[in-house]
Amino acid sequence: MTEKRIYTAVFFIFLIAFLSVGCGKTPEKEKEKKKQALPGATAVKKEKSGTLTLYIWEDYIGSGTLENFEKETGVHVKEINFKTEDQMLGTIQSDLSSFDLVVASGDAAREMIQAKLLAPVDYSKIPNFKHIDKKYLNQRFDPKQQYTVPYLMGQTGMVINKKHIKENTDSWKVLWDKRYNGKLAMLPEPFEVVAAACKLLGYSINTTNPEELAAAKKALLEQKPILHGYHDAQTIKNLAIEETIWAAQIYSGEGLAAMDKNENLEYVIPREGAPVWIDLFVIPRDARHKEDAYRFLNYILRPEVIASIASEFWYATPNKAAKPMMDPEVLESASVYPPPEVNARCEFFSDSGEATRIIQAIWTELTAEN
Repeated sequence: MTEKRIYTAVFFIFLIAFLSVGCGKTPEKEKEKKKQALPGATAVKKEKSGTLTLYIWEDYIGSGTLENFEKETGVHVKEINFKTEDQMLGTIQSDLSSFDLVVASGDAAREMIQAKLLAPVDYSKIPNFKHIDKKYLNQRFDPKQQYTVPYLMGQTGMVINKKHIKENTDSWKVLWDKRYNGKLAMLPEPFEVVAAACKLLGYSINTTNPEELAAAKKALLEQKPILHGYHDAQTIKNLAIEETIWAAQIYSGEGLAAMDKNENLEYVIPREGAPVWIDLFVIPRDARHKEDAYRFLNYILRPEVIASIASEFWYATPNKAAKPMMDPEVLESASVYPPPEVNARCEFFSDSGEATRIIQAIWTELTAEN
């Protein structure tokens, strides 16, 4: 997923100061699965030894994956889900010992690294890490490859109901079309939302130009009154399936999942381009079951295991040894592995630097009560 997510610069300034004192996802065709120290945080009970606690997007771990791992190792995995990365970050900051593994976007991982919330990864304890394609290592969120383990990959595109929408079905423009007032939705992630506006206007998703960001803000303020809302990916998927909304920003896996449930829906990578992302496993600094976390990571990175997960969720995998084992239908899907001409229009997020503050200010204004 997405695959797949964001937070405030101000939040982390205070977070770093505090510490110095002391970015579903999911196709449903295979499965239907499966709070508060700080605002948005999840209250978590302490687990006894022998239980690995995993904090992950809803519907983002394979059917049978946790059960099979427990059967093989004797280690029970308790899965706890979050809906947004703001919720995840608040929960992790409130108690660094409650979780042993967390799935995060590149941007969230970078902020946690900067805030010293993560433990360095001992890659010698993950022999199957060798299967990760090196082009996905040493990325800008973890340039020295010290804290992250790649999981799944995807894009942030759109789900379109072609029964109700006939024009601009391959363009971000549809999400600004006033004819569909109340039938449109966006994700609740500031960088993703601003990225869509930037692509609409012909800018890079990584622009730091104040004038371009001002234009993106103007476009988003014009869009806001016609939106059904800013919803998490699972909610968007469900609203699209029931045709409450007709077009929305969505992660690729959820978009493809929605197609399974409603033949009028199509997942689209807009012609202007889209963000692409890698979701990652990270280990919180004070995790209490690090050795079991390494065992789990090594299990997940087995080519046959991650191939099964990627195929179930219709996501790409950075595990090069797993690709030949994937479901051929998934492997050949242009929505999962886009052709070069589509990839050329897509971008990974980079470090926004000072633009982070501007993007967060845009998001604060967008989500303020009228």
